[in-house]
Formats: sequence, structure tokens, C-alpha cells
Amino acid sequence: MQVRSIAAAAALIVGLAAFAAPLTPPVTQRYKVTETNHQVVDLSAFGQPEQVTHVVTSSYVTLLTTDSAGGRAVKLTVDSIHIDSIESGAPFPREVFDSVRGVTATAWVPADGKVQNIVAPDTVRGAVASNLMRSFFPRMAPRAKVGDTWTDTTETTGMGSGILAAATIRRVTNWAVSGEETIGGTKARKVDGAFSQSVSGESATPNGSMSIDGTATGTVSFGVAPDGRTLRVNSKMDLQISIAIPQAPEPIPVNGTITSVITAIR
Repeated sequence: MQVRSIAAAAALIVGLAAFAAPLTPPVTQRYKVTETNHQVVDLSAFGQPEQVTHVVTSSYVTLLTTDSAGGRAVKLTVDSIHIDSIESGAPFPREVFDSVRGVTATAWVPADGKVQNIVAPDTVRGAVASNLMRSFFPRMAPRAKVGDTWTDTTETTGMGSGILAAATIRRVTNWAVSGEETIGGTKARKVDGAFSQSVSGESATPNGSMSIDGTATGTVSFGVAPDGRTLRVNSKMDLQISIAIPQAPEPIPVNGTITSVITAIR
């Protein structure tokens, strides 16, 4: 009788399994990220001319996305990164870029696209990976349709490397689904955003405390497939900040423009 009961229970489990929702396999998508960073530092406080830096980089990254209840678990890996061109009046540490190769970051992305619980190394390499992770997901409802508009406010710590890695960024973005487009044969919603943000932070250096304060404005545009995958991202940000250091009699103005193009590749 016991054997029969066990067999019946096993049959019931098998039967229920036949009606259970199938597990969605993880989705792997590779991207090329091209970023242009143009920066002008006003060194008149030191009696020196302005310092101009123009850097263009190309990166290849892989996103592994696994659907789960209420969102997606995401793992980002930087497969490679290299400098396409550099124009700089100061020595530029190429080894910083070389060290980013192979770094990973994980995160949880709920249905509204708000990237949460980023886990990455507590280094410059990790800051780069975390910033890349945030770049792939627009803040939008899964069923947002053409004509929908909304506004959201975010606060994050860390943007790239250097002093900005410890900065607090408060951003307000006005979003809109502005239309549809076809990307690589896939129909996608065009999700556009215009934002303004404040940047502030402080970090310790061997020569004393260094602080940053400033603002930025910019635009971002996503191509989002019906299954939620990001197929492309185009963004531009104009940044105006001032940096205070003990050695300078007054804050040092820095103006910059950062443009980024993210393209899904096969």
C-alpha cells in the first residue's frame, strides 16, 4: 500500500510538471560600445593654458540575462576594451583600460528597468562595469506604448573612474516612447529621454581633500525589442563641473562632453 501511495504521488508530480510553465533559458547578447570623451580643464588658476583631452574607446561586452519572477538577473562581462584614439596634453594611463578586460558585474533589473543591487569589484574596474550596466536599461513600464510619457528621478554613486567614481549623481529624466523602428530586422520601440543632473562628491588624496560640484544635461535614446532586449543606445551628456583641491587658490572649471553608441551584435 505504501509503495502504491508513493507511486501515485510520483505520478501526480509528473503530471503537474507537465502543466508547469517552462523555464525560460538565459539569453546572451553581445554589444559594441563606442564612447567619445572630450574634456577641457581650465588651469588659469595655476597660470597655465587649458588642458584638452579627447579619448575614443571601443568595448565589447556580453550581457547574460535570466528571467525570473518580477524581473531579470543580469551579468555583464567586459570582453575587451581598447583605445581608438587619444589627444591629450598629459600622460594618459592606458593600463587603466587594459585592466578592465574581463571584469564582471551582476545586477537585478525589475520590470520597470530600475537597475538594482549591482555587485562589482570595489575598484576603478568595477566602477566602469557598474556604469556600463546602468547604460543598458531604460526606466520604463514593460507595456509602454507609443505616445506614453513619464518622469523619474534617480540617485546613484559612481560615474566612470577618477573623482567621478565617488560622486553622487541625482538625475531627473523626462521619458517618451516616441515611435517604432526596425533594428537588424527586429521591430523595436524608440524610447527617448532628456535629463538634467547634479554631481557632487569628495575624496581623500595624499595632498588633502578634493571635492567636485557641478551639473549636466543630456539626451538618451533606446531601441527596445518586444522581448525587452535593448538593441541600441545613443546618448550624449554635456558636463560642467568645478574641482576644488588644496593646491589651487580657486576651484578648477572642467567642461566635458561624453557621447556613447551601443549596438547589439550577433
